[in-house]
Amino acid sequence: MASRLRVAASLTAIVAASAGCRLLDDRLPNRAAAAPPLAVAVEQPPDPARDPVLQQAQTDDAAPELPEALALQPPGAEAELAGLIGQALASNRAVQAARWRVLALRARVPQVTALEDPMVQNGVWPFPMNGPQYSLMGYMPYDLMISQQFPWLGTLRLRGVVAAEEAQAALWELAETQLEVAAEVKRAYADLRAAERRIQVIEANRELAQQIVELTRVRLETGGPQQDVLRAEVAVAGLDRDLVEQRREAATARAALVALLHLPPGSDLPLLFSTEIATPELPAPVEHLYAVAIEARPELRARLAEVSRDRAEVALARKRFYPDVTVGLAYNTMTRRNNPSPQADGRDNIGFVVGFNLPVYRHKYRAAVDEARAQERADALRYEAQRDQTLQQVATAWAEVEAARETLALLRDRIAPKSRLALEGAVAGYRAGSLDYVTLNTAREELLAVELQLATTEAALARAAADLERAVGAELAQGD
Repeated sequence: MASRLRVAASLTAIVAASAGCRLLDDRLPNRAAAAPPLAVAVEQPPDPARDPVLQQAQTDDAAPELPEALALQPPGAEAELAGLIGQALASNRAVQAARWRVLALRARVPQVTALEDPMVQNGVWPFPMNGPQYSLMGYMPYDLMISQQFPWLGTLRLRGVVAAEEAQAALWELAETQLEVAAEVKRAYADLRAAERRIQVIEANRELAQQIVELTRVRLETGGPQQDVLRAEVAVAGLDRDLVEQRREAATARAALVALLHLPPGSDLPLLFSTEIATPELPAPVEHLYAVAIEARPELRARLAEVSRDRAEVALARKRFYPDVTVGLAYNTMTRRNNPSPQADGRDNIGFVVGFNLPVYRHKYRAAVDEARAQERADALRYEAQRDQTLQQVATAWAEVEAARETLALLRDRIAPKSRLALEGAVAGYRAGSLDYVTLNTAREELLAVELQLATTEAALARAAADLERAVGAELAQGD
């Protein structure tokens, strides 16, 4: 099982050509080295200036800069949609929460890589009869000791690696949130655009229906049936009912888009929808997208960071088999007063203290190593499960995009033009008296159904493309 992906030159070219976004990859090297041999060795705090693992955790406490995991600029997409995506990424609360979580975890690195605070102890012996008495030195009224604990060699560094990998996983989770919000904006935009387009289609078809009403009235004056006039007026009323439903759907889609932008409910979005929906130019075969998804999908990169963190956790658990060393400096004040010995000189004393804990309860340390190994295995399996799910999502979204593209081409190039010609022929035939109202109205309803399906399929294609980009984890190049 490969627990880490290496980006080959060919896959890098694929990502650069197809992704359309910049992925910040600050992967950390595997530092889970074996435990050192038993020796009297202590560790100084790592120097962030020399350690790239710790450099990324240095932030400005006064004015922290919010991190960005992705630079999303949909290539070829219309400026209106790109502006909505940028506004959502800047103001969406889920994205902001993910950014602050990255900062919180980065701030953990300097905490876990620092030494514990030194200890200061001061002893006072106010009563000479109970205080320490030394025949050669005298009476000791005060003693002072300062000590510092040093973890075993490599412990602080491994703690930093664990914290840094957790921050790295959070950075990929930020990228995941950004991609999800961008995809939701694209879906909501497509839904709103489709609803507005359907309203336009129904309004245009209503004008046709109203013209048919006039035709039936003209025909009524020349002996035509009254039933045709009534049917035509009912058809107009039915279209008014459809307009009410479509306006409701447009309001629902607009509310979803407003929520993604973190705007007050009911905010107006003066969208233009001036161009046709751009559709992705898909690379062939789909295996190319599989390779891009494995390298670019933020969820997979987050799982890899967790596996790397777990390896450091295993090495860190092994460090517990070795003691922590405490080094101290003691100072004792001495005086000849209140000392019964005439030989006491009253000179102060300075001493050094060295101590360490005894890791004798090794069963709990072995259990900690077993726990870390099990967690590493669990996260590795989570990565494989996420990879399988990603490939399945890419395949499904690819099929949906292909089906929507083919359906849209049929509707645009073959079905819609013929439906318009059929309606024109039906209108001419009804005017000439060679066709009845049922045939005319059927042609109008068929054109309405085709144009509504065309608007719905355009939205379905845009949604499928957003799903495909979300599954791959990168923006795809857009084309008409």
